[in-house]
Amino acid sequence: MKINSPYDQFLLMADRHPRNECVRFEGTVMNYRRVHRGIMEAARKLSALHVHAGDVVAVALPNCPESIFLFYAINYLGACSYNIHPLTPPEGMAGFLKKVEVKALFALRNNANKFRKALPSSLPVVSINPYRGRNPLKSLAIHSMGGKEECLTYHTLPEVEAKPGNVLPEDDCVFLNTGGTNGEPKVARLSNRAINYTASQGYDLIREDVRSIHMLTAIPLFHTFGLCMGVHTPLSHGASTTLMLKFNTKEAIRHIQRGHATTIIGVPALYSALLSRDSFYGPWLRKQIVAWVGGDTCPESLLERWNEAMKAHGSKARLYEGYGMTETTVTHVNCRFFHKDGSIGKAFPDIKDGILDLDTMELAEPGKAGEILIGGPTVMSGYLMSPELNASSRIEMGGTLYFRTGDYGYKDEEGFLYFKNRIKRVVKIGGETHCPSDVERIAEEVPDVKEAFCYGVPHKMKGHVFRLAVSLQKTGRTKDEIRSEILSKIAKELAPSYLPERILVVERLPRTFIGKIDPKAFQREIDPEMD
Repeated sequence: MKINSPYDQFLLMADRHPRNECVRFEGTVMNYRRVHRGIMEAARKLSALHVHAGDVVAVALPNCPESIFLFYAINYLGACSYNIHPLTPPEGMAGFLKKVEVKALFALRNNANKFRKALPSSLPVVSINPYRGRNPLKSLAIHSMGGKEECLTYHTLPEVEAKPGNVLPEDDCVFLNTGGTNGEPKVARLSNRAINYTASQGYDLIREDVRSIHMLTAIPLFHTFGLCMGVHTPLSHGASTTLMLKFNTKEAIRHIQRGHATTIIGVPALYSALLSRDSFYGPWLRKQIVAWVGGDTCPESLLERWNEAMKAHGSKARLYEGYGMTETTVTHVNCRFFHKDGSIGKAFPDIKDGILDLDTMELAEPGKAGEILIGGPTVMSGYLMSPELNASSRIEMGGTLYFRTGDYGYKDEEGFLYFKNRIKRVVKIGGETHCPSDVERIAEEVPDVKEAFCYGVPHKMKGHVFRLAVSLQKTGRTKDEIRSEILSKIAKELAPSYLPERILVVERLPRTFIGKIDPKAFQREIDPEMD
């Protein structure tokens, strides 16, 4: 069987492991045969909406079985899935769909009517109640939140014969918005080859019986980490995914206790939330296989706390950092077979990485910091309808065409990659480059500090200076005592220019839907002087 698309890869597993657990959601467990039936049912519904090869279908759903059915069904037909944040405001959705011509929009029952009013009447909007037939109380709650039904409903859509498209590896598989936190969102085009290649590497990082691998997937499918690692990786090898509509610490711990989440992916905030609950700790942790963290800078103290918890309960699982972007999918990981503290791992086979020296615009030597470059099969086909941006985001070095990530870091002699900061967050103080993450790392080593965010503000003499915002654990110490310890630790470990001119104590740091610190919200809500 020739594997050209993610659907082809899933079908191969459905043929090999029809009775293996595939998807778990709200107490419903579906094997590969049942999920494949859901995919083909979705394909017939899409065909009734006149979706054909080359079309684009917008999907604004959190993690639920229908989001998986639709992803593979759209792929089966040779169409492209445009995965959009389900909490996008109606005006924002209208803006996205002006840029991309789509045949239909699928959305949650409680959001669909809002989208319907903001979109042309000619565009079919299909509402989905993910709890229907799975959780009566939650189903009723979702239904009542949506108001009077003004859209098509998924479960009543007619079905017609679905004909597979002629799908090629280089064809567009999924569109994903990127860059919305720091500017106008761009639309990245990811090919079938990019999605399949990322998933193909996953099992080698775990090497356990696939029936024991149950991936906890709280990161949504509009994020490459959730789509590629949370769903398509386990489903490319006969393993399973446990879906969470929205991350809930108590619910996640129940999954861990019952053995429904033996492998975890998440952002640092997810792991901090788990470790903060007494109910997380117990003999069930022995079933843990491995966990990966990405999407944001991970404090070393968080890795240590997780790993100590695993050791204390007899688990071989450890928490490893990885790296990727919407435009490149996941490209680097640490794992039990190769890892180095402080790094974000080594590149997958066939991925080429390099560091661009921003002074000489040449490839940097090991240990020299600069812009991280990525080349290889996972890199996007380009930004949709953005020829100038596509040209400026790529650079040819030594015969390889690289994507310029906008991330600042370095490689060591052994090929391990180290991430420092987004280049946009790198601050020039007195003409020298300073990374806010260096300050954040030290601040988060103070036991009283829950989380830290360092940033630059303009300064007449130095160009910029640092400020630091921290949220605190509940302890008996005063804020001034904690500030004093933070400043003392920074002064001992870093140059004087790194000392923040002010330390703000905040109740919480604003975060995006997937748990990353939201700089725009921080500037709006906490410090308008942030540059």
